[in-house]
Amino acid sequence: MSETESSKEIETGSHLEVFLYRVPKKNHDAIARNLKQFVPWFEKHGVRIEYYQFGDSQTMEGMQSIAKTLSAAEDEDIWIELQYFRDSTHCKDVYAKMMQDKSLEPLGKEFFGLVTQGKNLITGGFNRLGQ
Repeated sequence: MSETESSKEIETGSHLEVFLYRVPKKNHDAIARNLKQFVPWFEKHGVRIEYYQFGDSQTMEGMQSIAKTLSAAEDEDIWIELQYFRDSTHCKDVYAKMMQDKSLEPLGKEFFGLVTQGKNLITGGFNRLGQ
């Protein structure tokens, strides 16, 4: 494997954790600030993390918008969070560290206060398809 391929593998890893959540539009600026505060912690632990806010997208015939699937209300935004780990063991190790890190508790509490109440976050772990 060349150095370029190796760097790409470390950058994206072979395991991806995906989170989808709804946030009241009035909380847009606050959630953006909150999420940005998590980035250095994840990077310190070798995780690439990205956040996206759903933009209005066109759907093709036979497909349904993710906004409709998630039953997003008119006054809600949909956010997706992508966390790239080296592998599933790295993911488990980082989450274990996260649960023990008391400095993250205020950010976590703030996050859960900003997302739509009474709605669960949707999450899933994915392993990269072998080449």
